[in-house]
Amino acid sequence: MLQAVDERLSIWGWETGTGTRFAILLDMWGKDGRPGTGHGVKEGELKPAFKALQTAYIRLLQNPFYTPDDYASRTAAGGRDPGQITSKKFTDEVQRIGELWRPGVTNL
Repeated sequence: MLQAVDERLSIWGWETGTGTRFAILLDMWGKDGRPGTGHGVKEGELKPAFKALQTAYIRLLQNPFYTPDDYASRTAAGGRDPGQITSKKFTDEVQRIGELWRPGVTNL
């Protein structure tokens, strides 16, 4: 865990061997939003979610029409934030990972 935001939210992070960093914001209360209904999370339980995020990111980078360098040049000209990924396929996959992951899930 990188940081506990409050008694409900925590931020977890993972860095790949190539230096790419991923962060997951986790609601410790669970889907129903009541205290005590979520589960404590051990560090290793988030590994499948981080691996799935890394796989989705690799697939994004393999797209010949996606060039991360274009975002930097647009920002210099007053465009979008260079760190913002706008690919619908990527954001849909991230949404899917977030909906399917639960403590104890080993494959996403």
